[in-house]
Amino acid sequence: MPRLLIAAILATALHAAPPEISGFRRISAWIAASESGLCSASVKVEGKPSEVLQCLSPRDGLLLFTVTDLTGDLTLINEARDALAAELGKLPANTWTAALSAQDGLHVLSDPSGDSAAAIAAIRGARTTGAAGLLDAMEPASRLATSVLAKSKVRIAVLHITDSNIYDYREDYTNPVINYSDSRDLSRRFPDALIRERTAKLASSLAGYDAPVFVVHLAYLRDRLNEAYQLGLRQATEATGGSAVFCRSQAEIPSAIGGAMARILAHYAIDFSLPKDLPRQFTIELASPGLSPEYRSRFSSRQK
Repeated sequence: MPRLLIAAILATALHAAPPEISGFRRISAWIAASESGLCSASVKVEGKPSEVLQCLSPRDGLLLFTVTDLTGDLTLINEARDALAAELGKLPANTWTAALSAQDGLHVLSDPSGDSAAAIAAIRGARTTGAAGLLDAMEPASRLATSVLAKSKVRIAVLHITDSNIYDYREDYTNPVINYSDSRDLSRRFPDALIRERTAKLASSLAGYDAPVFVVHLAYLRDRLNEAYQLGLRQATEATGGSAVFCRSQAEIPSAIGGAMARILAHYAIDFSLPKDLPRQFTIELASPGLSPEYRSRFSSRQK
């Protein structure tokens, strides 16, 4: 995919409403490595049969957006860069990788390419200064992936690598306004209220997109506000069918990145038609005889 095309898509994605994709949505699903046949699955939307328009398996092409948000401990950052470079170097030939950065707004470091060397070089050369940017980058990255999904018949996933700390954002999420004249003001007892509100809004927004989102956080943080932040990140990724992993030591970073990449490579992408007059929140059911697929069952309509 040429640089000018992805640059144009990104510029649109950052400032426009999510694109409509002609009456269909996509579900990401997983089955055990020893199983097969998920592309014969049926889909129901709000209990009513839906048409399966396309099924892409782990053998089909994949476009991976890797988004780095790294501004902390260089020891952890270098460990993550090495682990990510190793995983990108092992990707199948039908995988394209684009590198992006979350620092000071989402921007492209390298365009999609089947040669992982460009993405690896861009990730290694990305700056590691500035404020945390993950919360501000997740929805634009998902919007970008959805824009590409509308134009390309490939599987798409987003992988965020971050060491973000809730105290390191430009916006202060740690200081809810307390009304001292009101003894019932819950901000006194719930100082994490702003964080929970922000991440809940993010999860709701991400449920309107179709690319699974994965987060690998390099350092699990144990204070109350960061635990609320990390829980919110987990909920936001799960709303897309993805997941978040928090490393408790430097030694866990390679396996966390490797696990996220293995999960991304193993996913099926199933496009299904949408009936008219759906509610804002709707559920789907994916059924395949003899299989027990993992998938997200709750979707949101895309917000205008």
